[in-house]
This record gives sequence, C-alpha cells and structure tokens, in this order.
Amino acid sequence: MQHELVYSCNHIYINIYMLIGREVVTLDIVNVLKALSDETRLRILNLLYERELCVCDINESLDIMQTKASRHLSYLKKMGLIKGRKQAQWVYYSIIKEEDTSFIGDLIEKSLRNNPPYDNDLIQLAAWLGKKNMNC
Repeated sequence: MQHELVYSCNHIYINIYMLIGREVVTLDIVNVLKALSDETRLRILNLLYERELCVCDINESLDIMQTKASRHLSYLKKMGLIKGRKQAQWVYYSIIKEEDTSFIGDLIEKSLRNNPPYDNDLIQLAAWLGKKNMNC
C-alpha cells in the first residue's frame, strides 16, 4: 500500500492506493481530527474497540438517546473510522482496523483507557451485555 500526502487549501489528505483495482481512498486528516474532538465519539470508539456493537448496545452503555448514538456513528462512518454490517434490520458497527487507522488503537489504549469516564463505559457495556437477553 502506498501513501501520498496531498495538500489542498486548508485540508491535508492522505491518498491510499489499494493494489486491487488501483482504488484511491482519501482520508481527510482535518475532518478525522474533528471527528475525534467530540467526547461522545471518543466514548463510542472506546466501546467499539472492544467488539462489534449495535446502536442499542451503545446507547444503553453510554446512557444516550438512540438518535444521538446513530448521528455520531454516521459521522464516524463517513470519516472512514468505523464500518457497519447490516444483519436483518440491525446494523452492527466496528472499528476499521487497517494501517491508515492504526492510530485509533494507540489513542484508545494509551490515552483513553484507565481514565474514569472511559473505564466506566466499559463496565456499563459489560453489565448491559450480561443482562441483554436477545440479539439485536
């Protein structure tokens, strides 16, 4: 995989050339950093780092409304940080774990974990999954 920095106005883009089909994927660094500047989105990424989750798992664990969780998930997906997998009427989200997004794992492991709000979210997630008696 090749990386190439492209400077355009106020934005820095990284073009990633995929070997299959020469597809160009552009990661807009400025907007990715904006996505990471929101605490709710960081909390969601912290949960998704553990495992694939549906919206109901996220809103129950973070004690937020489903619409708020969905809005933030949509934003993270648009920025190329997470992906969704549809199963029946449910969508399951997970972090995209590739070379160009590996910094997300470092951010979570080195900066978010062992901080009270983020650790509490993981405790809430474990409690919710323990009492959840259905698949979404």
